[in-house]
Amino acid sequence: MTHVEQTKDPFANEAWRAAIDHAAGCQACRTPGARCETGERLLRAYEEATRLSRSESDAG
Repeated sequence: MTHVEQTKDPFANEAWRAAIDHAAGCQACRTPGARCETGERLLRAYEEATRLSRSESDAG
């Protein structure tokens, strides 16, 4: 299991919630070895939002 870092960025938190909500109802996301393009896209959006949030907090 991976560690989920809390951010103060509301977009990152919304992106995480969207990814989790999708995965909870998606059979492909819950099946080991299966691929889900929507789940992967939502997870990439969360990762990007988190990266941006970190770079902004490091700069400030």
